[in-house]
Amino acid sequence: MNLIWSEVTYKEIEEIKKEEYIVILPLGSIEVHGPHLPLGSDGIEAWSLAMELAKRDEKVIVLPPLYYAYAPEAFYKAGSINLRAETLLNVLENICDEVGRNGFRKIFILNMHGGNYPILKTFLKELILKRKSYQVYALTDPLKPVHYRMGEIFETEMIGHACEMETSLLMYLRPELVKMERVMGEAETGRRYVVEGVESPMDWTKYAINGYIGNPTKASSDKGNKFFKIFVEELLKILKRIREAEY
Repeated sequence: MNLIWSEVTYKEIEEIKKEEYIVILPLGSIEVHGPHLPLGSDGIEAWSLAMELAKRDEKVIVLPPLYYAYAPEAFYKAGSINLRAETLLNVLENICDEVGRNGFRKIFILNMHGGNYPILKTFLKELILKRKSYQVYALTDPLKPVHYRMGEIFETEMIGHACEMETSLLMYLRPELVKMERVMGEAETGRRYVVEGVESPMDWTKYAINGYIGNPTKASSDKGNKFFKIFVEELLKILKRIREAEY
């Protein structure tokens, strides 16, 4: 039975064998994705992937997506909404506690916003000391499972944010939201680090000057379709490993 948490009654939650299910929390962000992609691109991707997993794995239940996230690096562009680090940590723990209170034991945070990486790493480390009744598995680096397959599809090497890859995904998933006429070609980029490996507080848009990297003009819906299918296959492998894991 495919379940969306917000679309079932309490009876479905009450009756299923919770130890057999993995609960997926789609996690995105509200931040600038160039002049051509919607602010909620990461959340759209996370939700779309989670819904496809629910179609392919009958022992999955999908929580409503969490669009608000940690994105201070894009704070100075219009439309971005940033949660403070401590707020997001508390929200994640609160949601997971409630999922655990309902009897579920395995939670997979399907994160599609790279900026959530440090928060998720901190969240997982803090859980070590709290000895919860549930176990959390988080996709801390969204592209890690599929990075080795990107060369099969994409032409450009600069991948990661509102780029050829992400633009292709949105052209496939939500083409009506993509405004390609606003893309002026390959991204203009500034300096990212003073010295490689040494970081300082920096508005990310000083690096990605137009809010995107790489060359989105190389994107296509067909590339997005192929990449989405690859992503789903890799995530299904992850779900299988989570289901088999004892911790």
